[in-house]
Amino acid sequence: MIFLKPKMISPKQSTQVRKAYFGGSLLSAGLGLIAVPLAGFYAMAADPITPVPDKIPCAVRDVQDFQIPDRVQLSASGMIGSRIAKNEANRLVKIDTDRLLEGYRKRPGRQTWDGEHIGKWLHAATLAWVNTGDPALREKLDSTVAELMKCQLEDGYLGTYLDKDRWTEWDVWAHKYNLIGLLTYMRYTGNLAPMPVCKKMADLLCNTFGDEPGKRDIIVSPNFHKGMAPGSVLEPMVLMYRLTGEQRYLDFAKYLLRAYEQPNGPKIVSTLLAGKGVNEVGNGKAYEMLSCLNGILEMYRTTGDDPKLLEACRNAWQDIVDKRLYLTGGASVCEVFRGDFELPNFARISETCVTTTWLQFNAQLLRLTGEAKYAEQLERVVLNQLFGAQKPDGSAWGYYVQMQGKKPYTCTLDGCCCLSSGPRGVALIPTFAESVDADGVVLNLYSPGTAKLTLRDGTPVMLTTETVYPSDSKIVITVDTESKEPFVLKARIPAWCRESAVKLNGKPVEAKVGSDGYAAIKRVWAKGDKVELNYKLEPRVIVGDHLNEGKIAVMYGPLVLAADEFLLGAEGLPISAVGIGNSELSALAIKPEPAPEGFSSWPHAQVFHMNAIHRQDTATAKTGSPMEIRLAPYADAGGLGAFGQPGTNNFKVWLPKGVGSGNNLLLGGVESCSRKGNVGGSINDDMETFVVTFDGSKPEEDWYAVKMSAPATIEQVVFMHGETLHDGGWFDTSAGKPKVQVQTKKGRAWETVGELSDYPKTTATDNGGLGEGNPKFTCKVEKPVQAIAVRVIGKPASGSNPQGAFSSCAELQAFGRKAAPGAAGEISNETDTNLLSGGVESRSRKGNAEGSIIDDNVASFVVTFEPTSAREPDDWYAVTMPKPATVSRIVFAHGKNFPDGGWFDTLAGKPRVQIQLTKDAPWETVGELSDYPKTTAADNGGLTPGQEFNCKLAKPVKAIGVRVIGQPASGINPLGAFSSCAELEAFAK
Repeated sequence: MIFLKPKMISPKQSTQVRKAYFGGSLLSAGLGLIAVPLAGFYAMAADPITPVPDKIPCAVRDVQDFQIPDRVQLSASGMIGSRIAKNEANRLVKIDTDRLLEGYRKRPGRQTWDGEHIGKWLHAATLAWVNTGDPALREKLDSTVAELMKCQLEDGYLGTYLDKDRWTEWDVWAHKYNLIGLLTYMRYTGNLAPMPVCKKMADLLCNTFGDEPGKRDIIVSPNFHKGMAPGSVLEPMVLMYRLTGEQRYLDFAKYLLRAYEQPNGPKIVSTLLAGKGVNEVGNGKAYEMLSCLNGILEMYRTTGDDPKLLEACRNAWQDIVDKRLYLTGGASVCEVFRGDFELPNFARISETCVTTTWLQFNAQLLRLTGEAKYAEQLERVVLNQLFGAQKPDGSAWGYYVQMQGKKPYTCTLDGCCCLSSGPRGVALIPTFAESVDADGVVLNLYSPGTAKLTLRDGTPVMLTTETVYPSDSKIVITVDTESKEPFVLKARIPAWCRESAVKLNGKPVEAKVGSDGYAAIKRVWAKGDKVELNYKLEPRVIVGDHLNEGKIAVMYGPLVLAADEFLLGAEGLPISAVGIGNSELSALAIKPEPAPEGFSSWPHAQVFHMNAIHRQDTATAKTGSPMEIRLAPYADAGGLGAFGQPGTNNFKVWLPKGVGSGNNLLLGGVESCSRKGNVGGSINDDMETFVVTFDGSKPEEDWYAVKMSAPATIEQVVFMHGETLHDGGWFDTSAGKPKVQVQTKKGRAWETVGELSDYPKTTATDNGGLGEGNPKFTCKVEKPVQAIAVRVIGKPASGSNPQGAFSSCAELQAFGRKAAPGAAGEISNETDTNLLSGGVESRSRKGNAEGSIIDDNVASFVVTFEPTSAREPDDWYAVTMPKPATVSRIVFAHGKNFPDGGWFDTLAGKPRVQIQLTKDAPWETVGELSDYPKTTAADNGGLTPGQEFNCKLAKPVKAIGVRVIGQPASGINPLGAFSSCAELEAFAK
């Protein structure tokens, strides 16, 4: 494919720029973030752009060369090139630059961080123009730069704050991005008019901050995120030093490194060298920390003074990859790196600013080391999290982009810093997709297009790639060069690929994988040589762990897939209705198909057929019955909706195995709440997301409701708290606990049937200890009631904001029988009636606790303790049914532990389950309580009151009686022994 580009700069500028020296390491990973081609829309100039050179060469040469944006042209016929083209056409060109300038023309800005947007846009838009040559974008750039320069104050200040508020929050940050944006513009256009503006900004920072007497400490001025936010100005200050040769900028950069390590600093380098995680650096703020790390790598590249700077960054990378990275390549929870494997799937996760800066970090490390593992992470984050944060048409971006729910796209800058960060991430792609090292050319990403590369000896090489990867395994690279000397072509074999093959001009060749992780072919290349790569694309199942235990995710080649409500194949079926019955690949039968309308974001887009099961009853299917669904790539999932608007369809990456939580009657019902709020979750999706009622108002009551498809008898209601925030998120119980109400028939008034008595004591400003996590609160209805709908209602709390109030809910559940003891409201897998209800109970010894084991109440229990009786070899608890019944499963609920016993001693074996076929027949052992803990006579193994244990029979048995028998424990009393039981149950299923 041929890519053409027009002459992109004026004759005067062209002479100025093209006379400049073109070196190998001109731009930082920050400055070099490019936006790429509107494939073939413009006519190509004869000469490539040569950036304005640095006056100070780098002390450390990159192993892989940074590529200038117009060197790598990726076609819009491919997945990557399509997204790059839309980024430029539908976002960068269409931006309202008056909105970008607003906070500078009339200080202060709308938000305290308003000033960062224009520098980010200048950065991405300049590099997009270099790649595409779009004259409209160039005209917009020139006029915007001219207007921004007019906004600088006499002393060099170019922020959005009033004089009295300077250096209190984000204005150092805004100066950072203004420097990055303007330096990028100057380098590529050759228009050096902004240089005095940049010098005045940099000089103002040098004169304001430092460790000399009379200067401000940048860590506390402001103390934003332990100084990591203002301290991230390190990157452009190093670039100013390289571009201008002015020593004071290097001195300031050295001061910033010292400031990181001072007593009140974030101690970035020392913490990472000590082997600690990134969550222990500063306050763990991910975006700001990664920005600092990119600056640290730029400092290392520039001076080469301290190799430990690179070592610290490598340590950070490894910690993130091992413990803090989502399957999609996203990172951060509430904008910070949290504890090990603390990666929830919903709400404020995977901030797009973090996604972009993580991408930059990997690109920096790839350049400096040349190791394929960094390119592996780049493919992962580009094809999944970055493109998943970008609306498929390129018009909008998400701030937090979760693993399930709806994509929260926006095209409005207010309140969304990520809207300006995302395009920078897309703009970086051509700088590392294909590159050059000391041995030859390197292939990092695979997408159709051309790369005009220059070997280290100055020889030009053009690579033309033909492929529809990642929708097909075949990748063909045509080499065009006049070189008479041998050089190496290196190809990254993806880590997920189990079977790969390489051909040269149609014949198989052995491509040896080197220590850098690339497969290499060395030869004297002839014009037209073709290298064919085949990386077998196949599905694979990722078994969930940590917070995703009991779930699976599906990948196809490099793509993370997601279930999408639009593709479920059953009208109106909610995403919560989908489960996985058998997670074996053969049972799932995953296969690609052409993507339907709405999911065809590029010409060869695919969706993926998969077998699944219903997790709840529907009008046409029973729980557990099979269904067929289609999965979409995460990049396209949840992306339906109008241009620039949020996604309208629910999606989910991690799919639960098996059916839903017991017999929750509300699962899949129609939910509603008193106010819409600003979190797009659900309260009947099996405890996976949450909603809030925040809308800025302050009503007296909030409620959460679910309407069932048919009336059902309710005995218990469970409410799960959503999230606690500084300005609310809980119920204020100062005037009473939240009430539980039912609607007995459609249209009838709500009737109160109880309250959440175990909800903590709270006030409007005190959350009563409701912190992180989703605690559950239960209301046992005084007597069963048949209802069509259930709701919880209470007074919302205001927290730190007396002008507003809101609450939150993660899940609302209702059950026709008791919740599983010890499970805080979750229901055990009991789907039919307890066969022992109404039976006659008995036990080996009467004991001294007057409870019952068939009263459907685990608070009531019995024991076999008799002070005068001798130690017994076995204790048993039995129930004789009114008539014989077929039994498949037995449930035993533990009673209570005492110092001198109360449990079974399993040293000689687990408690046995026995049945009696007919009255007076001998007891026959049919199984054991295999999940009963390991205990001894003196050790209760951590048993908790009411804890349940199950025995599933090998085959159903018709019986009249059921009992559990085992050896009692003695605790601290070696002369006696006893056990206890709260409930004995039997079920046909």
